[in-house]
Amino acid sequence: MTDTEKAYLQSIGRNISTIRRQKNLSQLDVCAIIEMEKPNLSAIENGRQNVTALTLKKIADAIEVKVADFFIFKA
Repeated sequence: MTDTEKAYLQSIGRNISTIRRQKNLSQLDVCAIIEMEKPNLSAIENGRQNVTALTLKKIADAIEVKVADFFIFKA
């Protein structure tokens, strides 16, 4: 994986984490809703795991946002 690809995954993960925390949801809350193990969500939020489109949809539904919100660049 290139540095650019890693940075892209990290950006998406940061956005997921930020939005989740803004909604006052813990990782465990989201995991319970989407039936995912916490280490997997943690890996996604930290940019260590390449997340599928379906998983992004599940996470977005759980925290009541659009998938597109995860792709908004935030400096």
